[in-house]
Amino acid sequence: MSAVVLLVLSPTLLGQEPVELKKKFFGAYKGEIATFKLDTGEDLVDIEKAPITVDIDADSVSFTIGRRALKGPYTVLFEAKKYVVLDCKIPGRLAGERVVVYKQGKRISRDGLYPQPSAMLYKVKD
Repeated sequence: MSAVVLLVLSPTLLGQEPVELKKKFFGAYKGEIATFKLDTGEDLVDIEKAPITVDIDADSVSFTIGRRALKGPYTVLFEAKKYVVLDCKIPGRLAGERVVVYKQGKRISRDGLYPQPSAMLYKVKD
């Protein structure tokens, strides 16, 4: 009896299998980061809107925000019925990027790092 319980519980004890992002979600997504205010400690500075492109491939994610480009590997943090959450590590940065890939609608959401707002991006044709 204890062997049966162990066999039933073993997947739970060992954790889940790593989830891979499906190939249909690879590609470039474009959007815009809205204007926001940055508190410098002395003043509030208006930051203008900026174009953003996120390009997802099999093992990395590239971010282009304005003229700045960043690239790093990602892991699938969580998969739900309607979306997949990616945790993107950018070399040389303490904070990573978080991207939500929606399974319907060919869109993603990039979580902005405070005070930068989040942005919705839409897949562009290859």
